[in-house]
Amino acid sequence: MEVTQALRACGGVARLRDLVALGCTRHDVSVARGAGEIVDVARGLVSLPGTGIERLAAARLHGTLTCTTALGQRGVAVLHSPQFTCVEVDRASGAASRRPDGVRLHFRTGAPTPRRAMRVAPVPEALDAAGSCLDEREHLVAVDSALHQGLVRPDQIAAFTRATRRRREWLLAHMDGRAESPPETLARLDLARAGIAVHPQRYVEGVGRVDLVAGDRAVVEVDGRQHHDNPAAFQRDRYRDRELLRRGYVVLRFTYRDLCGAAPISVADAVRAALAAARTPSPSPR
Repeated sequence: MEVTQALRACGGVARLRDLVALGCTRHDVSVARGAGEIVDVARGLVSLPGTGIERLAAARLHGTLTCTTALGQRGVAVLHSPQFTCVEVDRASGAASRRPDGVRLHFRTGAPTPRRAMRVAPVPEALDAAGSCLDEREHLVAVDSALHQGLVRPDQIAAFTRATRRRREWLLAHMDGRAESPPETLARLDLARAGIAVHPQRYVEGVGRVDLVAGDRAVVEVDGRQHHDNPAAFQRDRYRDRELLRRGYVVLRFTYRDLCGAAPISVADAVRAALAAARTPSPSPR
């Protein structure tokens, strides 16, 4: 096996003994190093150029990328960009004395030692570990994203062992794999907490699916980060809004920043205000 191919099989970073076990000779490694196809990371540890610092950190600690770091690498949405690289190691590994800056260690007695230099935790395992770094809302966003993509099953969430029992039960009560984005999850949660019945991905005749229906008259739509960069989508949504209004719905449209920014809007308050205004007769023109 070629050295670069072997490194890709190891996730981009490997110990020399791992490459030898995959059929590479030390001469192959030396030639690849001289050609700039691989770079030295530490003594006995090499990587492909451009390998992410997260994987390099896990390899140096001979640990497992977990929590939000692993979720990001597996394509699961997280509400905020992680500030730390999360690496799981065994409590007896001595990794605390070797922890690089920017790394948060997750200690677990009997944590599996990666067969090669490092591993990336599977989504169910990373979601379980994320309970120690994320608050409820952030955790729910990740769970919804994983459910939506088919990367985790409800029974696997029910089997969480590292998250607290309270957190596990809360997630089971509030999660919904129909959510297509983090702000959609947050809007649904805000409405549910306010005691407003919410129906995700409801089909409306003549319009199609809408993100959320709150109560029986309010349609809540969430625009993505790049929504207005697509003129066709923008125009289509204006038509949908007019059609919903014609059918008696109140339409509220929120941006990503409205719900995921530093000062998120209360969707429940906005829905209540819009419904109240819809019930108030318009003043007669003078």
